[in-house]
Amino acid sequence: MGTRIQKGKRTVVQQFSEKAFLLQLWKIHENALERQCSEITNQRNMLLQTFGATKKRVREEEEKFIKEITDFNNEYEVTKKRKLLIKENVKIEISDLENQANILKREMKSMEHDSGQLSELQKQKSELVQELLTLQRKLKVFEDKKNEAICTTKYLEAEKVKINEKPQNDAECLR
Repeated sequence: MGTRIQKGKRTVVQQFSEKAFLLQLWKIHENALERQCSEITNQRNMLLQTFGATKKRVREEEEKFIKEITDFNNEYEVTKKRKLLIKENVKIEISDLENQANILKREMKSMEHDSGQLSELQKQKSELVQELLTLQRKLKVFEDKKNEAICTTKYLEAEKVKINEKPQNDAECLR
């Protein structure tokens, strides 16, 4: 009977020892998981800081680029000169056409007695009116092209920003 009690005590002692060992293993595992969680949290915070700094730097570069383009355009009056040149050309052509129209009107008055000549002058007047309308359409096309050029410039500015960002985000470029 004394042997049974010893065996019973041994098994209870063994069970307690096993459970104590398992408890220690769980505590070690829990500590390792807590350290791992802390490391991951620190990495996340560092990545968020890096992302914020990169985002700020990109925004600053974009603002700097837009300012440089604006300063360049203002310094050389690029858009202003283009507008003025187009307007001057159109004004000259319109003035020429108006002069021609005035000449034709005077000629028409002096030649009213000859209907053949009159119909010819009316035809020329009609052609000049058509030419004037054509020039007005060309002016509209020039203005549309100017607006398109401005849009293209803005698009290219955006593309430049994207291209400048790509090496920072592209895994192959980071190697």
